[in-house]
Amino acid sequence: MKPGCAPGVYSRWPDALRAPGRRLAYLGPAGTWTHQACLQWRDAAQLQPGPAMQAMAADEALQALAQGLVDAVCLPVSTRLVGATPYLPQLLALLEETWRQLPGPVLQVVGECRLQLGYSLMARPGVALAQLQAVCAHPVALQEAAPWLRQHLPHLALQPSTSAGAAAQAVAAAHDQALACLGPALAATLHGLAVLQDGIEQGPHNETRWWLLARAAARATVVDARQPWLGPFALAHAAAGPP
Repeated sequence: MKPGCAPGVYSRWPDALRAPGRRLAYLGPAGTWTHQACLQWRDAAQLQPGPAMQAMAADEALQALAQGLVDAVCLPVSTRLVGATPYLPQLLALLEETWRQLPGPVLQVVGECRLQLGYSLMARPGVALAQLQAVCAHPVALQEAAPWLRQHLPHLALQPSTSAGAAAQAVAAAHDQALACLGPALAATLHGLAVLQDGIEQGPHNETRWWLLARAAARATVVDARQPWLGPFALAHAAAGPP
């Protein structure tokens, strides 16, 4: 496994999304855990070169999928520590809406990825741990890293961000403040940051689950117990969190 990559479990990449020129929207900006998950899933599926990846906000990505502007969307739906993500309700609403449409191609969950996260604490090069004034991260990340932050950096102010990528951008641009962010080490590489601490809250207890949405050729009518992300499913079960 490459340095900075979290252990993952991936469903089989759909054949319909292997063709050249496919477009995949993921929760952006670049450097989010969803970006990391898509890169690892692509490598695990041996996609060469794989779909063109486009970073988007969740609302924008789902709208683009509904309008046929992208072929698939990858969004996080739940975590073991926090439960459902903020994106799950709108994702389920879109699935329910398309399920009520007339027979024909509909949006479905066609794949699932699960990663055991281990957050990296990152700052601008030259900023030391003792100098930090605040930490920026997605609200879910702040919740998951809260025990570590309380133990090691209890004085830091917490600043919620829309994603790990957005937090990394904010830290890189904050030349008048000693800010840090939480996310995958990928964000440090993409945004010119230095990693101060790796492996925060890493392990099976801190697993995030992503769904891959695409426009399926036909409705799936039977749920395969080995692939519970396929076909019609109980919304209550989907919202209950990862298995």
